[in-house]
Amino acid sequence: MKKQTTFRKTIEKVWKNRAAIVIAIAATVFMCGLTVLEFVALRMEWNLPVLAYVTGDSDSYIFEEYRSDEMKLDESTENVMLEEDMLQGESQSENSGKDITQGESQSEDDIVPEEGKNENVRQEDTVQGENQQEKDLQQSASDEAEFPYYIKVNRRQNCITVYTSDENGEYTIPYKAMICSTGLYNATPRGTFHLSTKYLWRELYGKVYGQYATRITGGVLFHSVPYYKKSKSALCTEKYNKLGQQASMGCVRLTVEDAKWIADNCPSGTTVEIYDDDDPGPLGKPAAAHIDTDSPNKGWDPTDPDVENPWHQLSDDE
Repeated sequence: MKKQTTFRKTIEKVWKNRAAIVIAIAATVFMCGLTVLEFVALRMEWNLPVLAYVTGDSDSYIFEEYRSDEMKLDESTENVMLEEDMLQGESQSENSGKDITQGESQSEDDIVPEEGKNENVRQEDTVQGENQQEKDLQQSASDEAEFPYYIKVNRRQNCITVYTSDENGEYTIPYKAMICSTGLYNATPRGTFHLSTKYLWRELYGKVYGQYATRITGGVLFHSVPYYKKSKSALCTEKYNKLGQQASMGCVRLTVEDAKWIADNCPSGTTVEIYDDDDPGPLGKPAAAHIDTDSPNKGWDPTDPDVENPWHQLSDDE
């Protein structure tokens, strides 16, 4: 009898609080459904703008997991590093009028170092060492006037404006604009960062590869539109055609031409500011060529300066 009375009281208590319980259950179901939708949308690269407002500002645990996995790829044997002195040598060659495309026109086998050879290639010792390097660069970047450019990434417009310094040493002169793809649902973090490690090829999340990758912060990098394999003829065409809209897991995707320009001209320590604004910038938002998925040249980025790029041959014929 006592047990029946206790059970009845419990039922009555639950009934009185039924509204709160229903709300709690509905909220739980909603959050679970939202998490599943976010997870699927990111993996499938669905551009659902409403998720950007619902899921917050690059603080989802899914983004944190991605950036953690991206950092682990620093130790991938697929990575090919770009040394600062190597870039400086290319710049000097360009100034003297020499052909600098020799290294770019090599075959994939020539680009990837053979086992036991590591000329112009080095692997990161540990992620901890990379983090320390970034801290050192941030410290050295306090005197920004020593760097030729200042990079501003408009996350909302998926547009980049590069500035040079004026006579007062302030970066107020717009120099170059680039179209880009930032992270889906604001996965690219806002803030001020400084460039560090550079790669000729880098393995990316999802077993794809990027040319001319330059680290912005942690697992967030500038790099070309991904390739299915470490070959210049294996471009992910459908991802290239998304330039100008949010499309990545957090990195900033660029054309090969623009990714290479940053790698060549913006030394480690260069400031990168990522922000939101409805105005694309003083130079506007450039357009990227649309690649026909039926084109025999669809595996190549049209802007890649490689002499073997078939898009260049097509232009010459025209």
